[in-house]
Amino acid sequence: MQDQSIKKGTIIWWAVAILVILGGTWGYFHYKSLQTPTDTGEVLAEDTEAMRIDAKHQFKNGLPAQTGKHIVAGSVNMPTACYTLTTQATVAESMPEQVTIAFTTSTSGDICAQVITAERFKVDFTASENAQIKATWNGKPAILNLIPAGADEDLTNFEVFIKG
Repeated sequence: MQDQSIKKGTIIWWAVAILVILGGTWGYFHYKSLQTPTDTGEVLAEDTEAMRIDAKHQFKNGLPAQTGKHIVAGSVNMPTACYTLTTQATVAESMPEQVTIAFTTSTSGDICAQVITAERFKVDFTASENAQIKATWNGKPAILNLIPAGADEDLTNFEVFIKG
């Protein structure tokens, strides 16, 4: 009688151990797939959450009076100091112009401390004053919150700190 209870106890113990190992393995890989950078170095975010980018915006009249220089400057938080940020503005020919500022992140792959690091950016482009400006973050639509620069502010002198 005691042999059967030992066998049942051993079988139950092994079944529980296997379930715990399988569940832990699935949970680990599922969590890592949501949290780690991809092979291209882009920062992943939940699909339901768009990156929010707060930036100052300034428009300076040019010639002809309808067009001028737009300056968008600010900073975004990067997951580590190993990440770099590049920006590129694309102006589509339409009236008013459709401007897309592409923010792209990459990493060197070096080992870095997990410390959130502010990365500054400045983008300028020529377009009409009423140009519609939007942004992408690593190819996905982003929320661009443009704050008008004050009358005494000159974003031309906004400094971008280059890592090196």
